[in-house]
Amino acid sequence: MKIVRHKKGQFIVLAALTVAIMIVSIGIIMYGTVTYFKHERWQEYLMIIDNVELGSQRVVEISLANYTSTFNDRQVLNKSLNQWQTNFTKAYPGFGVALTCSDATIGNGTRPVTSQTNNIMYFSSANATLNIDMTSVGLTGYKFVASAFLGAILNATYDSNDLVIFIAVEKEDSTPVANLNKNSFSINNESLADINSTLTHFYGIDDDDVLRIIYRIVILNYPGPSNVLVAVVDTRDIKVIANSTVT
Repeated sequence: MKIVRHKKGQFIVLAALTVAIMIVSIGIIMYGTVTYFKHERWQEYLMIIDNVELGSQRVVEISLANYTSTFNDRQVLNKSLNQWQTNFTKAYPGFGVALTCSDATIGNGTRPVTSQTNNIMYFSSANATLNIDMTSVGLTGYKFVASAFLGAILNATYDSNDLVIFIAVEKEDSTPVANLNKNSFSINNESLADINSTLTHFYGIDDDDVLRIIYRIVILNYPGPSNVLVAVVDTRDIKVIANSTVT
């Protein structure tokens, strides 16, 4: 009888260990599954935030391009953002997503490049501060700024009978714009592509000790205006207009 009780005890211990191992294994599997789905779900939320930031940036750029085509409709940014907010909410039903805009400005103007020189930057710009709420994950008050900018610094001079123009072009975060061609410029309302001219660009230090990409435009045998008006359009169709006295 002692031997029988010993074997029975061994069986109970082995059974208990087996059940314990099964419970632990199931727990690990369930934890891994929950963690996986939590991870996948958070990836989806992060993707939504990335999409709204990228989409908002593009809306601001398109709005600025539309504004600078005529420089008249200052309401274009607000109208575009209102439509974007509606479309975005409809695109993610069930997430409790709300996109709101607390501040939006658009316009064009001039500003000093630095306080050390008389150089002027002509610019076109648009900015919007946006807020995301996502009630499905308790996310509220996630703010970011979408902005678009195109600026130009212009100098013009004569070399014999040729008009020589130096113009530096930059976008957001003072990033130089390097992919412009003759179709990107117009001189006194005439496309540079239709003018007997040359266009080159180089990296150079300007009078403000800033490294910029500078475009050099030479218009051959150009009659001598005292002032020159240069319009620049980048690949986003954003336009900036600069003018300078010819020295």
